[in-house]
Amino acid sequence: MTGKALGGATTATIQGCIVLAMAGAVGIPYNPVLIVVLLGEMLLLSFTMTAVGMVMAVRVKQIQSVMGLMQMITLPLLFLSGALFPLGGLPTWLQVATRLNPLTYVVNPMRHIVFEHLNMSAELRNKITPPITWWGWHVPVGLQVLVVAVMGLVALAIATQQFNKAE
Repeated sequence: MTGKALGGATTATIQGCIVLAMAGAVGIPYNPVLIVVLLGEMLLLSFTMTAVGMVMAVRVKQIQSVMGLMQMITLPLLFLSGALFPLGGLPTWLQVATRLNPLTYVVNPMRHIVFEHLNMSAELRNKITPPITWWGWHVPVGLQVLVVAVMGLVALAIATQQFNKAE
């Protein structure tokens, strides 16, 4: 199962590299540190989402249902992650949903590292990428990345356990 998760993560990261290669077209600098950090975060996100997909795939009776189920789950996660719009002005109940979303914890560090490499004031950067907070405490970026890694490993463990039961 680990090989399957790493294979899916590698494929998705390579696809993400295509988008990353076009970043210069929208003014994102090709800074080596920025690229390496983004590649690491993309690999982590890809691994976690692949592991979550494996949890669902093991439980589904018909393989044709997996893609529909994945889309039904990943689209709300995408919309609630902050990838498409800043999370700052959301109502309280929706902010709670974003804190439970694993994508939030990888999108936020990606946004921070990209905006740190752009020429803008700290005030504007903080307005565009507000920090993730838990009960008023600002969650450090390292902990956000750790949250995603733990979610991925837990999902992989669950998928492995379910796969062993299914056989």
